[in-house]
Amino acid sequence: MTHQKLRTNVRGSMKTAVHGDPPDLEEKPSSENKEDPDENWLEDLAADVETLKNKLAANSREQAKLESSLDDLPDQATSDRQIDTSAELVANETESPAMGHMLGKMWKDLRRFETPAYTEHVEDEIKELKKEQKALEVKLKAATDQSTAVAPHGSEDCRCIGIDEIEGETVIALKNHGNVSYPAEVGSHCEAWDAEVHPGCPGESWCAQEWCYVDPCKCKNVAALPKPSTYLPDAKYQGKPVHFSYSTCGATDSYSAKQEKKTAKHIKKTCAVHVDSSTWGAKNCRCVGMGPQNGTTKVAIKGKKVAFPADVGSTCNAWEDENHPDCDSADPPAWCSQSWCYVDPCSCDMETPPKTSNYMPDANYQGKPVYYSYATCGGSDSWSTGRKDACVNQKTSGSCGKLDKCAWTGKVCLGKELVEVCDLQPSPNANKRFEAKAAAKTSAGIMAGVIPLVGIAYFYYFYVR
Repeated sequence: MTHQKLRTNVRGSMKTAVHGDPPDLEEKPSSENKEDPDENWLEDLAADVETLKNKLAANSREQAKLESSLDDLPDQATSDRQIDTSAELVANETESPAMGHMLGKMWKDLRRFETPAYTEHVEDEIKELKKEQKALEVKLKAATDQSTAVAPHGSEDCRCIGIDEIEGETVIALKNHGNVSYPAEVGSHCEAWDAEVHPGCPGESWCAQEWCYVDPCKCKNVAALPKPSTYLPDAKYQGKPVHFSYSTCGATDSYSAKQEKKTAKHIKKTCAVHVDSSTWGAKNCRCVGMGPQNGTTKVAIKGKKVAFPADVGSTCNAWEDENHPDCDSADPPAWCSQSWCYVDPCSCDMETPPKTSNYMPDANYQGKPVYYSYATCGGSDSWSTGRKDACVNQKTSGSCGKLDKCAWTGKVCLGKELVEVCDLQPSPNANKRFEAKAAAKTSAGIMAGVIPLVGIAYFYYFYVR
């Protein structure tokens, strides 16, 4: 079955047809679904594209303005002539040539301090604008690409879950059909997953209908509430039973028997369960996989594909311990016994940021590349230590820029999504830097004995001139 490569998430995808703010988890009858969800989605996406274009244009104008201001800085001779003219004016108005001469000399000293600091300030501003420009270009490209692709990850109010774009198989026990092999990424995006796999297809109305797995606790404004999965009855996502939805994919559920349909009351009870952070990661950085699952997922290790469990990275676990070739020894590396899981980089607010995945470099979660975290599981990351391809090990912007998956924050090298998509990068205050540096330089050039004269100098320099 085909999976389009243009499936990239851009802060919201296909909108559902039901609008407004009804109570959470209130099930809407299908008769209310009067508008075309695809049309709404495309309209919203077009608006997003236009907004990003406008922001990019404004960014370019601001850069041009600042660069022009640098070009317009007067040279030394021109600056001296301007100051001499002002000093002469002061001398005439105060009838004190000495005062004019003294202020003229002081203004020239101040200008020498002011120009480098101002230049540095503007250059810092331009640097920040260029970083913003790059981030906007990434988002604009993703939005433009998605405008020509199928919205893969469901309604904005009911996103698909699970790891997408992975190799392997998930073995599902189907009633009356036995074990059937589905793709390892089954249910991670909107697709007619049964069409080419289920033994009953073609022939049933639901065969061609798209569906995906969802978090029932984060699913609202859909035509029909999600139902517990019969394919993965024992699997959980962040501590709650896995549910599926046709509605979030703009499809109709003709698969579920009437008695299998769940009420809002049932989902509310499901969402009230305690979530064990030792299994599903810290509250501010939950794991994003589903497990347990039968089957295998192929991961990249030293240029080869190695079979790991199908639910690798779904929960906090020492996944390498019994699966990585290097861990099958009398003296295995320390990382073999450390727990980790895959996380959403934009939903992980921890002191130690998550890192890009080497095992599954093409995998994504809701359109964003998957990251892994030891910290969310209370583990220690010795895996990244010494790895030449790890973003965190790049100590300069140059070495960081050589890796496509990485981006420089101004201080450290992190995964590109953390810097350019999730907006988690440090935001240095260029104005404060400028003020601090300018103050330090000015203070160094002014003697304590002439402090009163400084006030006079600034008054004439900024107001009389």
